[in-house]
Amino acid sequence: MKKKLMILLIATLFVAMIFTTGCAKKFDITGTWTLTYNWIAASNVSNTSSTVSAIQGSAAAGSDIIIFSGDKKSGTFSIPADNYTGTYTVDGKSVRWVFTGGTTYTGTSTDDNTMSGTMTSSYLNGNWSAIR
Repeated sequence: MKKKLMILLIATLFVAMIFTTGCAKKFDITGTWTLTYNWIAASNVSNTSSTVSAIQGSAAAGSDIIIFSGDKKSGTFSIPADNYTGTYTVDGKSVRWVFTGGTTYTGTSTDDNTMSGTMTSSYLNGNWSAIR
């Protein structure tokens, strides 16, 4: 009888472990975020969307509203004020989105409403953060 109870207890714990691991909450990027960025120009740049002109080595900062549409793993995004678009992917807490023009943002979520990372392109590099 003790052996059967022990087996039942172990089986119950095993099922509980599988259930909690499989049902873990996943980061959901969809929705509207405030994106803040700081970048350093790698070459002569004119960023008319935020009325910033830069020469090599100069820095600029700004913020935009970015909207992610799709599901928890992939979809599209837009920055309506500048008419920018692109695609995103999420893998666990890792996020990546690429503007149609080629600028790539990579980073991680720290909780449901905060994420941050780095951005790169042929003409700029920098850091970003976003809050919901």
